[in-house]
Amino acid sequence: MNTFIRPMPVSVWIACFGSIAMLIAQVAGITTMHALLLPLALPCALWLALAWIISVKSGDTFLSSRLRLGLVGGLWGTVGYDAVRVPLHLMGLNPFPPIRAYGMWVAGMDHATPLTDLVGFTYHISNGVTFGIIYALLMTGRHWGWGVLFGLGLEAMAVVTPFGELFGLRAFSQTVVIAFVAHLFYGYPLGRICQNKTVSGISGSLGWSGAAITVLAAWFLLAWQPVAAYPKLSDREIRFGPAAIYPGVRDVHLHSARDVILRNETDKELHVRMRSTRDAHGGGEEVVLPPHGEISHALPRAGLYQLAVPGASWRSAWVFAWER
Repeated sequence: MNTFIRPMPVSVWIACFGSIAMLIAQVAGITTMHALLLPLALPCALWLALAWIISVKSGDTFLSSRLRLGLVGGLWGTVGYDAVRVPLHLMGLNPFPPIRAYGMWVAGMDHATPLTDLVGFTYHISNGVTFGIIYALLMTGRHWGWGVLFGLGLEAMAVVTPFGELFGLRAFSQTVVIAFVAHLFYGYPLGRICQNKTVSGISGSLGWSGAAITVLAAWFLLAWQPVAAYPKLSDREIRFGPAAIYPGVRDVHLHSARDVILRNETDKELHVRMRSTRDAHGGGEEVVLPPHGEISHALPRAGLYQLAVPGASWRSAWVFAWER
């Protein structure tokens, strides 16, 4: 039967939500991604692999072809999504902190390492692939424009959920624009591959998409790491005002034993929320900055910290505190 309404395709479609369900639970403060790794994510991933094997052996071309289209389309969509953000990162914008946070959350660690970055990037790919399969199961053969709408819809959901609040998507219009543009480059390749129903040639092959994603992963792991003599002393300073947080668009990297200098450049008292990714959603500590004053604030431990001014439409700043 070449139809979606069968137990196998429906179960595969449901299993694809296992990956994103981990993140939803984390940002909503329900439980951690680390706690859901074995009981939720792993069984879902194993079922997707088993379902593919069963569909191929049983001659179920409907399911096997859509799994392949979703895999390749999701990989190429992820390549497009990340590739458009690499130049923005090199320009000084800040599009990658979520991936680093994913790695620490999945691994259950309170600081970033190359290993957690690999875990985070792997999880990031899993989301791209599973969303691709979700789309392919229902929309194969449709015009590629539906893929673009699908990508934009994913970002719209991210903005309105706790994810958008946690990573400052709602408070900084430029960030939202970048995020939506990146999802255009996710939805277009996915939509075209599923419209054409083919994974042949460079534009749709599993080998080329795998090679491209491997290159991006290597860049992420090797190029986005602290280097010798980094951080600079000037990077310890975070300034607030008059309408933004600076450095804001750049991350601050420092050893966990160091402190950060918080400087208020406005003429009013500011209540800065400093929250570790280990804190429950909405938690963290509050640091009060007097008008035109500054405070040297010690970080309690290694980890990833978000600094924000609640109620102000300023982008949050991220501080990565590394172990000695």
